[in-house]
Amino acid sequence: MTDEEKTTVTTDNQAETARTETPATVESASEEKTAETPAATENAPADDGGNFGEDASGNFGGDVETATGFEDNFGLGDQQLSAGTIPSPPPAPKKKEPAPPVMPRNREPETVSAAPNRDAEQFQKKKSREEELFEQFQLMRVPPQFCEYAMRFRAYLTQHPDALKKLEPMLCDEASVAAVRLGIRLLGAFPAPEFRNIVFYYPVGMSTESERKDWDAHIKKFPEYTELAKGKYPYFNPPQFFYRHGAVFLDKAVTDRLEGGIFYQCGAFCGASVIVMEQYKPAKIYAFEPSVGHSQFLQANVAHAGIKNAEMYRLCIADREGKVVLPDRDKEGKPCKTEAPTASLDIFEQKKSVTGRVAWIQADVNGMGLLVVRGAEKMIKRDKPLITVGVYHSPDEMFGIVPLLHEWVPEYKFMVRRCQCNPRIPYTEITLIAYIPS
Repeated sequence: MTDEEKTTVTTDNQAETARTETPATVESASEEKTAETPAATENAPADDGGNFGEDASGNFGGDVETATGFEDNFGLGDQQLSAGTIPSPPPAPKKKEPAPPVMPRNREPETVSAAPNRDAEQFQKKKSREEELFEQFQLMRVPPQFCEYAMRFRAYLTQHPDALKKLEPMLCDEASVAAVRLGIRLLGAFPAPEFRNIVFYYPVGMSTESERKDWDAHIKKFPEYTELAKGKYPYFNPPQFFYRHGAVFLDKAVTDRLEGGIFYQCGAFCGASVIVMEQYKPAKIYAFEPSVGHSQFLQANVAHAGIKNAEMYRLCIADREGKVVLPDRDKEGKPCKTEAPTASLDIFEQKKSVTGRVAWIQADVNGMGLLVVRGAEKMIKRDKPLITVGVYHSPDEMFGIVPLLHEWVPEYKFMVRRCQCNPRIPYTEITLIAYIPS
């Protein structure tokens, strides 16, 4: 692995760490929700039908305009990350000389344009001695979140030893079965959560050949990603820019049906998903991100990308109304707690008087994917949209969503793919894709 490739790996790992810093606590919040959310809802102020249990002004604590009119209307109130407004996007970076091409291992040099942003600079950093040793002996540090995911799955499979056998016949192809089996195999190799940041032997052979080819192709697409994100998105994240949350695996006839529909994006993070989903020409995108820390990037990136048909809300999508306390980071990057309102997609559609065909529901919500699906029952049965869910945080997501959707809409086909082409990130972005075939 070359210097450039290794540093790219480091960048993707940083991105993944940023994305997965909160799953454990968010999941615990999800677990709390089953027992505690109803009580929280009962204690909430009387709801007149327009405020989702938040305040009398409605709209999750404040009206939210489209991506062209952010200012002080994202619903953040006193928790907003600046003095009254989200900061304007930073100025465009100065043009730099092209960096040397990023080279996959054992391949002849090819001309690859450098990404004109800070990631290009990171490609040039010299590897540390530790990085060299990790590469030589195929080692990695396992983030504690991965260990927690593994513990949940192992406990679930101990109690439900036939869960995998029940799921596999419902999947549409052998590649889906292989993706699930490989994910479970990786989970079995992870240590217990108390061994934080343990050094872990991870043979590259535990990724598939197609995934390793995808990694090479992913590197070459960096200039394209940069243009798509207008150089402002903090990370080049493969699940969004390369795999488009699994949409790249679908027939064109299936993705063509997305045009002109309503898209719901749950867990918007810093905006990459919104930018990518816009490429499928929706009539409207409704994006939800409960984190105050991420919302500043979400607004800046979507606005800078010039997307005018997106509305963003500081709202945690679940299966009911209430409130939830989530881990977050303040404007200085220090850990803190944030309270956010919860609502289901069906409730949101009703109270916001959203009209139009629902074409795509996408969710990567730290273990709450099953709750998102349960809360969208009406629109799913009515419009049979494309549904893509990250199912790697919780066994409830991986083993619970498919039977439920099959019961509601028997025509659905179910595909599972590992939408993470970095062979050094072993267990993330396992995506369930539910679709109506063409």
